[in-house]
Amino acid sequence: MDTMNQVDFTENRKPSRPQEGRNSIIKGTIDGLELHEYSSVNKILQEYYNKKEKTIMDKTLGEILNNTTNFFNNSFYSYSNKLLEAEALLRITEDNYSISTSLYKYITALVLFIRDDDNIIYLGILMIILAVLICFFNISRSYENTGNVIKS
Repeated sequence: MDTMNQVDFTENRKPSRPQEGRNSIIKGTIDGLELHEYSSVNKILQEYYNKKEKTIMDKTLGEILNNTTNFFNNSFYSYSNKLLEAEALLRITEDNYSISTSLYKYITALVLFIRDDDNIIYLGILMIILAVLICFFNISRSYENTGNVIKS
C-alpha cells in the first residue's frame, strides 16, 4: 500500500502522445504500420480515380433515349424535391416571403436540379429535340404561306 502513495498521477494528466517514451523498435513498428496503411489508402484512391466512369458517349442510343424519357417523366417530382431543398437551404419562411425571395428560391431550385446526376445532359437532349421540332413546324408553316402567293 505504500507504493500507491508514491505513484505520481500528474504524469498521466499530460496530453496523450503515443510515440513519446517508447524505444526505437516500437517507434519503427508504429511507423511501419502507418506507412503500410498509408500505401493501402493510396492504392485504394488510385483504383478509385483510375476507374473509368461510363460517360454519355459510352452508352448505347437506346439507353440514352430511355434515360431521357425517364428524366422527362420524373423531372417534375425531382424539381419539386429541389424546391423544398432550396427553401431549407435559403431558410425561407412565411415571414420573409416576397417576390424576390420567391424568384431566388426557384432559380436556386433550378440550379440544384440541373447539378443533380446527369440532368444537364438529358435537359440538353430535350432542348435539342424541341429545337428540331420547332424548326420542322416553322418550315411547314412557311411552305403553307408561300402557296397562296400569286405569281405574275
